[in-house]
Amino acid sequence: MESKKLKSGFEMPLLGIGTYTFGGEHEADHSKDEEWIQAIKDALEEGYIHIDTAEVYGNGHSEELVAKAIEEFDRKKLFITTKVYHNHFKYEEVLKSAKASLERLKTKYIDIYLLHSFDPNMNLKETIEAMNKLIEMGLVKNIGVCNFKPEQLKEAQKYSKAKIVVNQMKFNLWANKGPDVDTFAYCQNNDIMVTAYKLFGRDKIKYDKIPLLVEIGKKYNITEAQVMIAWVLSKKNFVAIFTSMDKKHLKEDMATLKIRLNEEDIKLLDKELLMNRFNR
Repeated sequence: MESKKLKSGFEMPLLGIGTYTFGGEHEADHSKDEEWIQAIKDALEEGYIHIDTAEVYGNGHSEELVAKAIEEFDRKKLFITTKVYHNHFKYEEVLKSAKASLERLKTKYIDIYLLHSFDPNMNLKETIEAMNKLIEMGLVKNIGVCNFKPEQLKEAQKYSKAKIVVNQMKFNLWANKGPDVDTFAYCQNNDIMVTAYKLFGRDKIKYDKIPLLVEIGKKYNITEAQVMIAWVLSKKNFVAIFTSMDKKHLKEDMATLKIRLNEEDIKLLDKELLMNRFNR
């Protein structure tokens, strides 16, 4: 799997598999365990090495499913992301949550540990100090955040000895407000990787067609999902994650790594979808 590298030296695979709803949403669901495990295995066998999960997914069950799926794979070749939820942002709770995630994942370290959201009531200094402690303990290799605005990123970095290397952000053309281009630009200018998620609008790409995606897809003889992925990956410091239980889609999405949109089409997508569509 190809990767992108920051000036800081942090490196991340271009594509990753998300596990939201695998094992339940906020409560554990065991009804499709074998299917979910197989879906993760299918992704790994297709060449995906980044797996994204969180302690809140299925109340920890998603992490347990990941552990079962990766049993036969070389852990050193995998890149695992998990996240601490906002109700565990106190210093000792961050440490406890990370250790619990490690136990469920059956691994000795987490490649990148993220704050799952910004909580206005959190003591950010205390939380970031705990994240740094996890690095010192060797339990976490890198730290990052989810959906932090520029001022929140600046404050977090002020408290952190370690570089905050990732901001996992929604990249959804079907949401009312559209993508947060201001925060994207801040990340690009400050050596922070953007992990773009929800690229397909939770399957809205199938029934809420965006004409430009359809048009460019026909031009390159690729799917609209492939256009989205290729467009996102064309951007500095951008990687992508998505959830799929379909082997065909996993194969198609992996094939996107060989697709290069020309500069004219990238600019057209930028203008029409990031600017005109959302008046940004």
